[in-house]
Amino acid sequence: MSDDLGKILLLAIVLIAGFFAWRAWEVKRASPQWPSVEGIMLTSQPRALHANPAEPDGAKHDWVAEVRYAYTVNGVNFTGDRLQAFGRRYMTREEVLHELAPFPVGARVKVFHDPAKPQNSVLIPG
Repeated sequence: MSDDLGKILLLAIVLIAGFFAWRAWEVKRASPQWPSVEGIMLTSQPRALHANPAEPDGAKHDWVAEVRYAYTVNGVNFTGDRLQAFGRRYMTREEVLHELAPFPVGARVKVFHDPAKPQNSVLIPG
């Protein structure tokens, strides 16, 4: 009985992961045609994944770009946290800083949003 439960749980995890991958693929495919509005950067920083507080920053090998931006579509305010369709991992903090250079906190940026669901947005389409 528990073997069946394990199989069902594994299938559920695979289906959920597949759904999120499919959704990201749809954003990647459609976002180059999305309209854009001006937004403002609220957060733009590298973040270490699986960080061990005892390690110095240079010892961490898994980095992501953490962004947050505000924008308005048809008088409705939104915040977004997606740099691009697929989240990317970086080997060094410097790689993330290079990717984030065009998006410093306080900068006015172009935000591409899904016209049918404006809460879905990216800063880098495609």
